[in-house]
Amino acid sequence: MVTMERSENNLKKSSNNTMLIVSLLLLNIVEQASNVITATIPGMVKTFNNVTLTNVEMLTTIVSIFITSFALLSGIIVRKIGQKPTAVLGISIAAISSLIPAFSNSYYVVLVSRAFLGIGIGLANPMAISLIGTFFQGDKRAKLMGWRTAVAGIGTSLMTYIAGQLLKINWHASYLVYLLFIPTIILFVLFVPNPEKITNNQEKAFHQQTNSVPFKEKTKQNYMGALFWLILIMLVSRVCLMILSIKLPTFLVKSGIGTASQAATAWSFNLVGLLGGMFFGYLYNHLKKYLLPLGLFLVGIGIFLIAYTKEIVIIYALNLLIGVFASIITPYIYNYITAVSLTKNAPFYTSLALASSNLGAFMTPYIANIVGKTEKLAILNSGIILLVLAVCTLLSIFIKSKTRNTSADKTRRPS
Repeated sequence: MVTMERSENNLKKSSNNTMLIVSLLLLNIVEQASNVITATIPGMVKTFNNVTLTNVEMLTTIVSIFITSFALLSGIIVRKIGQKPTAVLGISIAAISSLIPAFSNSYYVVLVSRAFLGIGIGLANPMAISLIGTFFQGDKRAKLMGWRTAVAGIGTSLMTYIAGQLLKINWHASYLVYLLFIPTIILFVLFVPNPEKITNNQEKAFHQQTNSVPFKEKTKQNYMGALFWLILIMLVSRVCLMILSIKLPTFLVKSGIGTASQAATAWSFNLVGLLGGMFFGYLYNHLKKYLLPLGLFLVGIGIFLIAYTKEIVIIYALNLLIGVFASIITPYIYNYITAVSLTKNAPFYTSLALASSNLGAFMTPYIANIVGKTEKLAILNSGIILLVLAVCTLLSIFIKSKTRNTSADKTRRPS
């Protein structure tokens, strides 16, 4: 009888842990959700025939502006109402506003609804990352950070496919894909605890159930420089990848290597490579602090080689390589941020990283012209920039290790 009860309790604990993980990972589908309806632009141009093409296209880009703004504000809101309520508020705003275009023929109504979608994503997205760091530690957290990247990529691909199928009805129907936000809200409310309201006894019971390490208030003063260096890496790496994305089609056509359609296929290999995030936990467990410079180096090499490649098949392979190792950089940065930040401050630093990434994407067309006057030169220099970042990161690791060893030697010496 005792054995049976123990078995049932273990099964319940395992189930609770699984549902918590599923709920946290599903929250990441909001990350790139704004881009899944770009195929509706031609249909909207016909409906909004008194609106310029540029203004119709702005329906997709306006989301990024509000994501950036409210990702930064999310840290302030977390301090007022807590992490879980902020996430629920964000995903609820996103769910409601994202469905409005399915029922409206007014350009301005759609425009405002897309702005509110950006607000919702901006509030929810930092929580999707920081809550993983709140509830899990060590190798488990690293593994989930990698899975987070993979789920975001899979979710975006799935929603884009569904939106494309719904587009066969009309462009309004494509927006019904955002109904997928509703089960995300339900699971999140039911299975994710509110960390700010867990008492000491409840916290102990919770971590016994989930087999995770209790919350730790970590010292962060010595990590501020590293945090802002990683946020800079997030911005620069996003710019370099986006330069490759926007310059590759023209580069292939002008060089006679391939067509714009083949460039899209090459970039799809890059997106498939994001599934490499599933192996992040394994790689992090073996390489630790050296994983980031390795990822930057291999992505940089991949981009660099594309500039000198004449075969489209090799470009496909290089894009796959770039996607795999690019999916290491982002989870490494988020894992580090949540590891060294106080629980209450993690959302703020996470939101800074997210904002820097979105800012980088917004600035890319302007930076690309500075990086290189031709498509080939822009791609080549983007690869070089990442290689320089990799070397600088590796040097900082060696310097930090040497300083730490020197301090340890002084401590051991007798006075």
